[in-house]
Amino acid sequence: MHWYQQTWFTDFALPAVICAGVAWFGLLRQFSGKGRLLGTHRSAALAFSVVALMCAIAIGAGLLLPHLAKVPPAAAGFALGATAAPRRRQDGTAQPVVKFMTLGVAWLLERLEYRMRTDALNWSTGFLADFRESRQLRLFIHELQQYLLARQDHAAVIKSIKAQYESAEKAIDRALEVQTKIDDACNVQTPWLKREPDADEEFACRSAFAEARTLCEHFVMLAYLHGRRSEYFALEALRTGAFNAGAHHGASVPPQKRRLSWRRSRR
Repeated sequence: MHWYQQTWFTDFALPAVICAGVAWFGLLRQFSGKGRLLGTHRSAALAFSVVALMCAIAIGAGLLLPHLAKVPPAAAGFALGATAAPRRRQDGTAQPVVKFMTLGVAWLLERLEYRMRTDALNWSTGFLADFRESRQLRLFIHELQQYLLARQDHAAVIKSIKAQYESAEKAIDRALEVQTKIDDACNVQTPWLKREPDADEEFACRSAFAEARTLCEHFVMLAYLHGRRSEYFALEALRTGAFNAGAHHGASVPPQKRRLSWRRSRR
């Protein structure tokens, strides 16, 4: 007897392999545009848990099929006819029953979707963690918008990119406006004699910048959801370019250096 004719292969290995392939393809289709199944160790573990559980269900169903002939025909007819009965909308109390009837697959899928969403948020937050100026954020999201639009042909994704970009740009404009007002208020008579912003002004500035960076994180998350791992180096290049341009812009008129240069010119 050949190995592919043995019981362990026909009853266990073959159903598990077929179920694993179909289940993985289904996960890819279901979570397309929602994140990465193998983004982190936790999301990968949940994804493989879903596949393993579905394989176990497939093997169990295959082993139980020979016993279905013992089911009374009347019971089978009643169960089939009951599927045509009207169903009420599921409420919160019915969710545990549904999760139990699906042998935990629904609960694992729910946890997987939550984990993938958390992974995307953590990635975008860490990607923009080093930004400290609104000008740098503006330069980066502008370049990122051009990068994303050049690589997308889906109308829904393009619409989402433009909407998220507009929201982030408006928040950055508000942050720059708040910063400009505070800088003007801190100027006493000359640019080199400035007072420090008080607690309220500092809070307003930090709050406006935090709001702008949060909306920028939501915009950057689109690159994670609809992009590929191989594009990470291109995104890093865009981020480095925004850092260098922002540093060059900020270093041109620092307050202390302008004060020293003025004194030297007076001498």
